[in-house]
Amino acid sequence: MKFKKLLVGVLGVAMSVTLLAGCGGDKGKTGSASKDIVINLQTEPKTLNSIKATGSIDGNVLRQCMEGLVVLDENDKPEPGVAKEWKVSDDKLTVTFKLRDNAVWSNGEKVTAHDFVFALDQLFYLKNGAEYAGTWAPLIEGASNILKQKDKAGWEKAKKNAGYKALDDYTLEFKLTGPYDYFVGLTAYQSFFPVNEKGFNDAGGYDKYATEADKIVTNGAFNLTSWTHQDNIVLEKNDKYWDADNIKIDKCTMRMITDTNTIMNEFKAGNLDMAGFTGEQTQQLKKEGTEVLQYNDGSNFYLEFNTKEKGLNNAKVRKALTIGMGAEGFVKSILQNDSTVATSFTPEAIAQGEFKKAVGDLIERPANNDYTETKKLLEEGLREEGLTLETFKITMIADEGDSVARMCAYVQEQLKQNLGVKMEINQLTYKARLQAMTDKQFSVVMAGWGPDYNDPMTFMDLWVTDGGNNHTSWSNAKYDKLIEDARKEADTAKRTQLLVDAEKLLMEEMPVGPIYCRVRDYAVSPKLKGMLRTAFQDIDITGCYIEG
Repeated sequence: MKFKKLLVGVLGVAMSVTLLAGCGGDKGKTGSASKDIVINLQTEPKTLNSIKATGSIDGNVLRQCMEGLVVLDENDKPEPGVAKEWKVSDDKLTVTFKLRDNAVWSNGEKVTAHDFVFALDQLFYLKNGAEYAGTWAPLIEGASNILKQKDKAGWEKAKKNAGYKALDDYTLEFKLTGPYDYFVGLTAYQSFFPVNEKGFNDAGGYDKYATEADKIVTNGAFNLTSWTHQDNIVLEKNDKYWDADNIKIDKCTMRMITDTNTIMNEFKAGNLDMAGFTGEQTQQLKKEGTEVLQYNDGSNFYLEFNTKEKGLNNAKVRKALTIGMGAEGFVKSILQNDSTVATSFTPEAIAQGEFKKAVGDLIERPANNDYTETKKLLEEGLREEGLTLETFKITMIADEGDSVARMCAYVQEQLKQNLGVKMEINQLTYKARLQAMTDKQFSVVMAGWGPDYNDPMTFMDLWVTDGGNNHTSWSNAKYDKLIEDARKEADTAKRTQLLVDAEKLLMEEMPVGPIYCRVRDYAVSPKLKGMLRTAFQDIDITGCYIEG
């Protein structure tokens, strides 16, 4: 995948999918010869610093203006990006990339292997606090030791033994800690993007880099030419891009729209040539004769619990809340599409469904909407923590937007009706929601996760102790050991069993309560061609063109 991660719009299909493209006329109108398009980001990116980016909004911008060692094709297989070729050793522990010599930065400098090393050095610098550092460090020799260093001197010394190094200007070598078949494809992900050191330092370093359009240096198919915060981002074709002849879009304006009615009106007015819709809107469009497309994006949406909070520190309480929110009704009455109720954490899209088969159904929901036993489980867990339904107070945070508001209201009402739980709702901007999760300032979060690569580990390693994306504070030594052993296990069957055992343990403890696996609905103008959407790639305009 080119990017998924912390998904915007939490449980909302429409809010997660409002990636809208307008093509054609001078103002994006369908039907003219213009090669400009418009994409709705829905909200402001949290960051465009690829080293610390984690959100889907961040990636949907970065994917267009940055390029890693490889990119993914229509079948989610790696193909040359900055690297023109690569070699994997027989034991799969060494991967060597040969870079093309005609890739350049927007400041005119050549893209070299040293730019990738510089980015990884920053990723694994503890004081930078990159959330993905702890996820990727265990894969590369020496990286975990670099990440442990608490001062600059120790960091500089540890870097000398890094398992990633530039053998020369155009050769980059990785020494891995295990035989990771997915590693080459993983380098399409933003954490592995290069960073231009001069541009990074000129912008003011880690905290200031990529905070404005003039504070980022890019190497992708498009240059970031304008960033009006909370409103839009403008990308224009990069004529210096090594494959510029194959980029057919001249300009992309990325808008930040959250209201679903506005989205529908813009699409119907011909101002947008691709739009994602709610289930209700989808039904309306079909009745009007508009072809609606869909795809399984490989993501799982869930309730994420702060296990440090009294009451939520009890697995029985967490399980009862997960069951009591009524996932079946949520999918049927709120989503109204082909999304499926989750019965475990890792979605069926991973490993072509084979891992899901091995895991089986781990969440049992009551038949006939009888939550009597679920309520008993909740009350039992609360008593163990010295609480009652009257004294148990929680607030759920979620993204802003009318679609998400309806989803929140559903969960709120179901918990009250089925379990007697009173829960408040606090909708935040996407950026604020992610920050609240990072700071662990929440009780419950409506959250979503999509895969970085086609392997169960992209979901399973989220929940290791102190993991950069483990906002739950949940810690389990047995779980950590299962993940550690799976990372090193070369035997496929044994590795799968380790991950199955980890999934079962996760669902026993339930620091996250799976709700549904998402299918996205969207419609596209006949004039917009080349749009590819898969479980491992979100929207990507680099292959788009306008017909007619």
